[in-house]
Amino acid sequence: MTYRPLTHRVLQWLTDNLSVPPVVTGIVCTTILGGLALWFSWLMGIVDEVAAGRQADIAVRAPVTLYMMLGYLPIAMYYLMRWTAEHHDEIVRQSDLDPEPVLFPRSLANSVGAVGSVAMCLLFLDIPDNLLSFMTPWRWPADLTFPLVGLLFLGWFNFRFMFLLVWTALGVSRTAKDIRRIDLFDTSEVKPYAQQGVRTSLLAVISLSISANLWLDPNSPGIATGTTLVLLVAATVLALVLPTWGIHLRLKASKQSELNHIRKAIGLRHDPDTRSVDDAQQLRADLALERRLMEMSEWPFDTGSYGRVVLYIMFGLGSWVGAALVERLLESLG
Repeated sequence: MTYRPLTHRVLQWLTDNLSVPPVVTGIVCTTILGGLALWFSWLMGIVDEVAAGRQADIAVRAPVTLYMMLGYLPIAMYYLMRWTAEHHDEIVRQSDLDPEPVLFPRSLANSVGAVGSVAMCLLFLDIPDNLLSFMTPWRWPADLTFPLVGLLFLGWFNFRFMFLLVWTALGVSRTAKDIRRIDLFDTSEVKPYAQQGVRTSLLAVISLSISANLWLDPNSPGIATGTTLVLLVAATVLALVLPTWGIHLRLKASKQSELNHIRKAIGLRHDPDTRSVDDAQQLRADLALERRLMEMSEWPFDTGSYGRVVLYIMFGLGSWVGAALVERLLESLG
């Protein structure tokens, strides 16, 4: 990577100098920010309003989830960039390619982040009737400032993360065209592509899991939650498929080329009146090879890769079901 965001450099410094794993930093930050949002909701009396039944509980869950996402997204971006660098370097080393780094256009990413900040505020923020009040931020009430700040940062991080996810996936995918020869019977060279797709899809699934309690709630704004859900699901699919698309096309072309070659050989030995004993033995070998080629996947995923994807999806579903059970329990206690 030729560019590392500030959060990436901070996490790397903590890892190198304090021996604090980035995932621990992410968990701590997510917990602190979520607790801060809960404390603010309590100070504003929102918790009491919800407890008394005068407001829906989403009034508390929304800011808590928003700030938890703020703690998670920088760590997700860190691991996305780190895993991309690792897998890209492994592909270059195994296939003896020219080491061209996956470039990250900083100015374009910043533009995407700015658009994201505006989009999140328009989708989720309750805009006051008097728009001129936005021209005097020192007079903003706390119940407007707190979600506004959170949405600005969430839009920035979220849109940059999805942009980076797509950009790095395309960078990894493009390396497939430079591989000189594809060995269909040796999957070691294509394994990094599958690892990139499976690992990065986990990052998107976790985003879905954290935010699911909002878009599953009937009190959430329909357009806003629908847009968020579509974006997160699209990010999950793209994270899995995009890094492997280039090698998929190479595998498909190599498989078809081998099949054409073996079928041509089978056609030459197919006539029983002209083939010899050696031809008959070779024909059986060619037919067996044809069947084996037909059974080969055109994607770099193996059984373990599919198992991990299923596990990640179950992890996401489990978190949603767990959240629903906890909410039902709280309602019964109330």
